[in-house]
Amino acid sequence: MHPHRPPMRQPVAAPAPAEELPEWTKDGEFPPISRNLPLYGKDPASGKHQLWVGRVVWQAVTATEIKMAIYGPFGRKMAVSDSVFRALFQIRNELESVENYDPPWRVLVQGARKDVWHVGHIVSRFPGDRAEILEVGRKATESVDVLAMLDAEDTPKWGLLEEQMKNCLEYFRTLEPGFAAEIPL
Repeated sequence: MHPHRPPMRQPVAAPAPAEELPEWTKDGEFPPISRNLPLYGKDPASGKHQLWVGRVVWQAVTATEIKMAIYGPFGRKMAVSDSVFRALFQIRNELESVENYDPPWRVLVQGARKDVWHVGHIVSRFPGDRAEILEVGRKATESVDVLAMLDAEDTPKWGLLEEQMKNCLEYFRTLEPGFAAEIPL
């Protein structure tokens, strides 16, 4: 190295651009959270069923209200609720309806497992981004990140909303036999 020449420096990579967030997130009290999530459905162009990478954005707008949007080949689906789990539930209700999509879209996340429900225990209070695993006959001791992708071994546990609600009712009826007796299984 020449004594009068400055040492060669490695080029510095330009900072990655900040992820662009939707306009509706600009007025919330808390920062928005955005992440990829897997979707399974029919390609509108080819008609083939395939796995898609969708996007979910949610934000605690106030200390009691969540806004959520899921973006995919179907466009944008939004919900406002009191928890991440319930907002996901509302969006799934629309995507899983055969009146809207035949066959229905599947959101392949932990919060869509047949054996998962947001019960409201300490672990899953506001914003409700965790939910308990409810196995009939066992005490709920585990929780999952509602929007985390299903692991390969958990894929068979995915279920439609109806299956999820049925499991929840069965779980609570084993603890309290008359629980929601007016709702048939």
